[in-house]
Amino acid sequence: MPYLAGFTNDIFISYASVDNEPDVQDVRWVSRFRGDLETALRRRLGQDLEIFFDQADLHANDELEALLKNARRSAIFLALCSPSYVGREWTLDELKAFCETAKDRGGPNCLVTIEVLPVEGGSLPPEFENLKRTRFYTSDKDSGTDFPLTPASQPLVYNERLQQLAHSLVLLLRELRESEGSPASPVQEEQIPQQNPQKIPQIVVGSEPQTTVFLAQVTDDVYDERQKVTSYLEDYGIKVVPGGEYPENGAKFASAVTADLQKANLFVQLLGRVRSLKPEDLRGEGEPAKSCAQYQYDAARRRGIPILQWRHPDIVPDKLPPVNWDRQLLQSPDVRAMGLQDFMKEIRTAVVRLNEKPESKPTRGDFVFINADRSDQALAQSLFKAFNDNACYAVVPMDDSSASAKDIEEDLEANLIGCNGLLLVYGQASLAWVRAQIRRIMKLESQRKEPLRVKTIVCGPPPPKPDVGVTGFDVVDWQDGATPERVGTIVRDLL
Repeated sequence: MPYLAGFTNDIFISYASVDNEPDVQDVRWVSRFRGDLETALRRRLGQDLEIFFDQADLHANDELEALLKNARRSAIFLALCSPSYVGREWTLDELKAFCETAKDRGGPNCLVTIEVLPVEGGSLPPEFENLKRTRFYTSDKDSGTDFPLTPASQPLVYNERLQQLAHSLVLLLRELRESEGSPASPVQEEQIPQQNPQKIPQIVVGSEPQTTVFLAQVTDDVYDERQKVTSYLEDYGIKVVPGGEYPENGAKFASAVTADLQKANLFVQLLGRVRSLKPEDLRGEGEPAKSCAQYQYDAARRRGIPILQWRHPDIVPDKLPPVNWDRQLLQSPDVRAMGLQDFMKEIRTAVVRLNEKPESKPTRGDFVFINADRSDQALAQSLFKAFNDNACYAVVPMDDSSASAKDIEEDLEANLIGCNGLLLVYGQASLAWVRAQIRRIMKLESQRKEPLRVKTIVCGPPPPKPDVGVTGFDVVDWQDGATPERVGTIVRDLL
């Protein structure tokens, strides 16, 4: 009997028959996987469910039509992706049959994929491109050869990924059941393991997570660590993006990263020994090509959200080969070299801080100091005018040729100590000047009565600019031009 009312099958397993041929130990991989998955699901649900799994190698036409009918009548479609899968017409017909019916039903995305062996991005069906694909293969570091994960070859890794997949499927099944309004019977409800809300508090506003963490895509050597961090955060009710895989194409990769960062409050990146991919078309305007790891980090810096990076303490960046273009990331001031469990606690602490009652923004009775070099006076005056037009107090640096250097210095420090918000203009000014101002601000913080309520770097033209390389500041990117509308927007956002 299906777990979900209204469906013939809870899960339809779609695979290429060649992926289930006996291996050297006479084990059929797909059959073994199907049995292990069903056991894991039954234990987590506390009851049986219907999994459609076709074991025949050859079919008559009427049997083929029965397969498509079962795909259409299934709640979840689990595709066992591989080079053989994407190269077979019949598996793609099953996929098409399910997707056409699921589209009419609406509701959550019920297409789930794993990878038995890696598939080149250009070969993937469009339905799979942005989906999370749990890897059930491992790579030999020396030869670069990929092997399917089996209980015999790597039992711990195989079981861990199987349980992660089962956990995700159970959550989806329960979501579907709740949306259909078919609650479990009292006996079934007792059998479903429930999390202790006192043990794992969730950070939510209503039913939606208050915090979204951007967990950067990683290299293969830290894939399992990323899976652990994802599960840890989701257990606390924290949303994690991206929810799937990014495209391999550089331009599409950049677009997807930008879209997900707009939803995020915190950026987390796990770094390993292996360098990330470096697509030739992954670059900003006028910039050289960047690696995927570097691009995600730089985009988060531009976004101005808090950043946490991690590497294993055994990794020594200076001992990595020079051809590893991600070495500089491993030496970033945002990197924590510690155990993964301790790092996950740091993420949790950062999330809690983000959800604490925010400090109030400057009001019209406070004043904002617009710190700008003489070369950026035009932009500074635009900001000054916008504050004045909104009946707010703003101050710009003293510009008096008759004033002494001492007077100018004292005025600058008085503004930095007394202001409630700071806008640091980074346009024509050099990076060295901007960093010098930031060091001055840090030095004077002990003399302030209360912390700055706003610390924002306003990046003006001309592009491109080197990254400032300092945390703790929001960043507004106007390198392509500071229009009056943009200037007015930042003033209104600050108040």
